Amino acid sequence: MNFNKSFVLYGTLLFFFAVFCAASCQPPTPPDPTPVDAQIEGLYILNEGLFQHNNSTISYYDFESGTFHADFFLEVNQRGLGDTGNDLKRYGSKMYCVVNNSHRVEVMDLATARSVKVISLPHKSPRSITFHEGKAFVSCFDGDVVRIDTATLEVDRTVHSGNNPEGLCVCNGKLYVANSGGLNNPDYDKTLSVFDVNTLTLQNTIEVGINPYKVAASDDGRYVYVCTRGDYISQCGTFLCVDAQTDQVVRTWQNVQNFTLFQDKAYVYEVDYDAASNPVKVIDLSNPDAEATLFITDGTVIQMPYGITVNPLNEDVYITDAYNFTVTGDVYCFDKNGKKKYSFSAGLNPSVIVFKQ
Repeated sequence: MNFNKSFVLYGTLLFFFAVFCAASCQPPTPPDPTPVDAQIEGLYILNEGLFQHNNSTISYYDFESGTFHADFFLEVNQRGLGDTGNDLKRYGSKMYCVVNNSHRVEVMDLATARSVKVISLPHKSPRSITFHEGKAFVSCFDGDVVRIDTATLEVDRTVHSGNNPEGLCVCNGKLYVANSGGLNNPDYDKTLSVFDVNTLTLQNTIEVGINPYKVAASDDGRYVYVCTRGDYISQCGTFLCVDAQTDQVVRTWQNVQNFTLFQDKAYVYEVDYDAASNPVKVIDLSNPDAEATLFITDGTVIQMPYGITVNPLNEDVYITDAYNFTVTGDVYCFDKNGKKKYSFSAGLNPSVIVFKQ
């Protein structure tokens, strides 16, 4: 069940499902200007689609030929991706897609997007995936984290985390899992479960704020960053820094719904569902007193940001716009100074981008 990479955004399920059921699609628009990037071959874009509509897709933009494939997974595999794709990540020579309401992880060859294996997770509603030393860890809305051996592509361990776990990451020998409680609205959870990454024994539980959603580790392994989503009514989302040595929250920023890390920066955005646009900001994490400042410097408007990532080769920042969640979304590329380089249409509710290089 979802909204955002979770599209029934854990808590406002009935409202957003009603919106989605009224869906209509607009035809894609051509890129303006034509995307060019000599450092990567192309972009895979996970389009979440609509819950219970079985219309998730993976698009592909090929920089070498300048061609866009709206449903590349279908082209390559002669079948659809499934219902509600929530996460897409590369690991080694493979790409892993978590398909929530189809209860599976789709494993693909990174070079071709051809399916290698479907890992079925019956009744688990998987949400997010992360990797560490040959293992994939998948959070599931049934409360569990499933561990997959990436050599055999078989599940080799399952451990209970908490209420409706969402994002997860590995840092300092520990697996951090955000327990959202998103299906228990208004009784959201507000904790991270901390496991030994090798034994999957529970080491700690950290209180971070209601409805924690995404977690990510700093490059140096010193910190874990978390965003919480609040209750969508009276409590806003927050962005927090957790010391991975002490498991204590050491800094909090207000009004954040999602983020991505790159080197010593965090790119974040707010979401106000009644606003005509939502600001994308950047935080200098090397400065302990830094506040979020506006990232986009050329006046480009992002109506409803739905995903954000950074190309590590040239520091371009990619932001997806879902608009009202019922029309074709767009992908925007900005240089590191916040100036738009190009944009193009993707699919319905584009959320995650993976670079092919």
